[in-house]
Amino acid sequence: MCLAAQRFPGLRTLNAVDTTERDALHARSFFSVLGRRRLLFLSIFAVVVGTAVITTLSTPPTYRATSKIVVGQGNSLFQPGQAGAVQPFTATMSDLIKSTVVAQQVIEDLGLLQTPDELLSQVGVSFNPDTAVLNLSVEGNDRDEVVRIADSFGESFSSLVRFRFGATDVSTTDPNEQPPLTATVWDPAYATVDPIRPRPVRDIAIAIMLALVFATVVAFLREHLDRALRTREEVEKTLGAPVIGQIPLTRRPQRQPPLALADQLRDAAEAYRTLRTNLQYLGVRRPLKTILVSSASPGQGKTTVTANLAFAIASSGANTLVIDGDLRRPQLQHALRVEGQHPGLTNVLLGTVSLERAVIGLSLPSTNGQRDAAAGRIGLLPSGPIPPNPSELLSTDGMRRTIEEAGAGWEYVLIDSPPLLVVSDALELARIVDGVMLVTRQGQLSGEEAREVRQLVERLEMNLLGVVMTGTTQPTAYYYGHDEGSTPPPPGRPARPSVVIQTPQLAEEKPRQRAQRPAR
Repeated sequence: MCLAAQRFPGLRTLNAVDTTERDALHARSFFSVLGRRRLLFLSIFAVVVGTAVITTLSTPPTYRATSKIVVGQGNSLFQPGQAGAVQPFTATMSDLIKSTVVAQQVIEDLGLLQTPDELLSQVGVSFNPDTAVLNLSVEGNDRDEVVRIADSFGESFSSLVRFRFGATDVSTTDPNEQPPLTATVWDPAYATVDPIRPRPVRDIAIAIMLALVFATVVAFLREHLDRALRTREEVEKTLGAPVIGQIPLTRRPQRQPPLALADQLRDAAEAYRTLRTNLQYLGVRRPLKTILVSSASPGQGKTTVTANLAFAIASSGANTLVIDGDLRRPQLQHALRVEGQHPGLTNVLLGTVSLERAVIGLSLPSTNGQRDAAAGRIGLLPSGPIPPNPSELLSTDGMRRTIEEAGAGWEYVLIDSPPLLVVSDALELARIVDGVMLVTRQGQLSGEEAREVRQLVERLEMNLLGVVMTGTTQPTAYYYGHDEGSTPPPPGRPARPSVVIQTPQLAEEKPRQRAQRPAR
């Protein structure tokens, strides 16, 4: 590699560029994970830092008083012959100073309202094995009190050592007698001006660093354990189908599904127009008149996509029929804001009403009070009464003939169906339509569900046109040259124009005005 770099100088530059790009990619991946898990990350960070702040501010200050005590023999530290016994003597004295006898003497001298064990829990003793010095420390919430306790410990211990280990007869001159042990307070007790804890600045800074590390680890662990598909690349790779539409997240206080054109939602309306254009391109090689709209599981937004896509297609001038093929939980009529009970698909399949009579004519919302003369017709075939056997009803020849009849009278037929993985209704419909469009909400389709859907598509040989991702949070710039959001309606007009219901006869007799549109 080194020889190649010397022979080809440009190779070194390319390698440096590749390394830089990889580093940038890793950095983007890192921040993308934190962005997706920002609520979890911020919650953990706030809890850890908040707990640290509350604990720090509510903890009373603790002071420490220190003192030095020198232990030895006779008038010197240790006799020359006893130099090797310095460490055992010092260790012994450090144990004796934290004894109940010394603590009881301190309590009596100072009149403390504590037990010996409680007092000893405040006392600490350390020593250097190479010296004969004991480092005594006392901690407490009162600065003056810890100084008095440290001084009293030193004095009481010195008196007890002198009493217990001192010479019993000062007139004895036996040369074999060992010199008495001594403990002398060398450095009187003193306390620091500032408390040793808490230290708000240091403690909070440490808490912030620990919170960042802990929140990052938890966020990446949650990301690793999460099997949901969140990016366009993940969805396309797992399902084996392209993403042909991304519908931005629309926050509405109402519980009614949004209609992009009627509610003047610019970004959403342009997203549906883009989806319509992609479907038109997909239909260049193979005609797409009947399209089934489904999802892997409930709550993905398929009904809302069906309703809005029908309006987008009709606004381009194509006659569009929307069929509510969900005979278990029909929601399309509610999404299109059509009130009342109407005969629908169930009645058509049972032969009690014709398709022509069951279709409800709708009109597109007006723009600035004017109807688009070049717009196509839009019709709705509701679900009708809910039958006891939806799957059997949808698998009959009558359903096939109904779709063929609808395809003969309308340029586009959109069918809203139940989820693929919940019931078999959509599988019956998928075999008699020109293509299937799968709707999934961003971050709610798991890898297992996607693989199961892909197996169904391959096994039944469905024509999966593509995937529509709803609830995307990517910033959109569909409306070039305008601010994002909705344009306020003109004065005197309602903020949310409703869908106008026409009679079936009017919907059928409305002429197509092709002369006003350029040839497609």
